[in-house]
Amino acid sequence: MSAHDPKPSRDKSDVTSLATLELLADALANLSEATTNMPTTWRREQASLAFAKVAVTCWTFLRMVPDSSYNAPVKGYVMWDLSAAATQCRCLVEAYHVLVYLIHEPTAPEELTFQQLLWNYHCEFERHEMLKAAIPDSRNLPRVAQTVATLRAKLEVDPFFLTRSAGHQKRILAGEFFKLDDNIALSRKAGISENYYRSNYKYCSAFAHTAPFSISQLRNFKAGYEGAKGLMKTLVGFACAYTAMALRDFAALFPDQMLKLSPEVRKIIAIWEGVVPWEKSEFFGGPPS
Repeated sequence: MSAHDPKPSRDKSDVTSLATLELLADALANLSEATTNMPTTWRREQASLAFAKVAVTCWTFLRMVPDSSYNAPVKGYVMWDLSAAATQCRCLVEAYHVLVYLIHEPTAPEELTFQQLLWNYHCEFERHEMLKAAIPDSRNLPRVAQTVATLRAKLEVDPFFLTRSAGHQKRILAGEFFKLDDNIALSRKAGISENYYRSNYKYCSAFAHTAPFSISQLRNFKAGYEGAKGLMKTLVGFACAYTAMALRDFAALFPDQMLKLSPEVRKIIAIWEGVVPWEKSEFFGGPPS
C-alpha cells in the first residue's frame, strides 16, 4: 500500500491504457442503461444479465487499480493489491465468455431449446447442491430437488441431448456443464485467438488459485514502484481487450446501439478486433506473426 496519491495517466491513444479502460467502462454503463426494459427473448434477457455482470466486474476491477479515478484510499492508504486485481480480471474474462455463449444463437431450433433447458437445469442443480451442503434440513430442499428431477427428466428425452455421447450426457446430468462450448471454442467464435485467451486466463488464474508463481510475483511487487505499475498495466490491457469485445458483441444484439457508441469507442473496438486474433503480437511481448 502507499500513502501517496498517484497521478493517473490520461493517454487515450494507447488502447491498453487506464484512460481507455475508463472510457470503455463509461460506455458499458451507457449501453446497459440504453437497453434496459427493451422487448426481449429469453436469450437476450440472459445476455443482458451477463453483460451487466461484465460491466460491474469491470467497474470493480477499476476500483482495485491505484491510478484509476474509481479507486478510493482506505483509511488514508492507496491499496496495491495485485492478486485481487488479477482475480477480478479473470472474472471479467469468464463473464465475457458466458456473454458470447448467450449471444450466438444456435441455427437449429432443437439446439436453442436444449440450450435453455440445460441453463435452467444447471441453475437448479447448483441451487440444490448448495442448499444441501449448507442447510441439509432445509424445508425447501424437497421442493428444489423436485424441480431438479423435473428438469432432468426433460433433459433425458430432449432430442438434442440424445445426440450427445453417453459420457457427455452423464457429465451434463452431473451438473458439470451449463454451456456446450468451452472458452476456447467461444474465443474462436468471437475472433479471439486461443493463445491470447490462454495467456491472459492462465496468468490471472495463478493469482485466483494462489499458485506459487503468483506468490513469486508478489515478492517484488511494491506499492508505487515502476515494476508494480507495469504489472497493473498488464491487467488493465487484458481488461481493455475483453471490455471492448463485450461492447461490440452486446451492441450487435441491438444494432441501433452500435451507432450510439462514440466514434472514439468504436475506434478502440476496431483496433482490438485487429489485435485479439493474432497468435503473437507486441501485446504479448513479441512482434506480430
